[in-house]
Amino acid sequence: MKKFFALLLLFAGVGAYAQFDGILIEEVDNKGVVPGRTFRVYVKVKNPFDYLTAVYGFKENKLSIRSTKPFFQSAYGGPMANSIVRKTVNEKPELRFDSWVTIGYQDNYNNAVNAFLIEFEDFENGNALETTDGAWYVTPDQKQSKAGEGKKILIGQFTSEGTITGTINIQGRTVTAPDTWETWEVKDISFTCK
Repeated sequence: MKKFFALLLLFAGVGAYAQFDGILIEEVDNKGVVPGRTFRVYVKVKNPFDYLTAVYGFKENKLSIRSTKPFFQSAYGGPMANSIVRKTVNEKPELRFDSWVTIGYQDNYNNAVNAFLIEFEDFENGNALETTDGAWYVTPDQKQSKAGEGKKILIGQFTSEGTITGTINIQGRTVTAPDTWETWEVKDISFTCK
């Protein structure tokens, strides 16, 4: 647990307020290329200059993303979006609907997302993604962590024939003045893809 909290310290102290404005679920039309339905999950924030730096779980606030039926996992993909090679997506159409997690970007191009103490083996076998002491994250200087005009940041894509549910914790930062920012976090956020 100490290692995980050391990671959080990289993102500075937590501010007293949150810029979190909800979870947005968007269905992607997979045109029946793969079984089930495909959803993208976004963190919504309050302004374009808000950043998301980590999606995490720890003992008191577990991260869990589950489905009542197995997640679709392409043999050509991986558990994180930075393992989705853009060229291969064009050659293997099912890869476009692989299940993965990320912050901001949907494939490997300039994607700096990383993971800390998360075991992805079960998830890659179609089962739940869970951790009580880990995160996927980007450092705050990465462009992909910024919300931009849409005020949303992609955190994952999930394909399944079942009902997908999740509970996550997030950390980010917001610009409060030129060259000044504060860190925020929100715990126990639940969502259902339907």
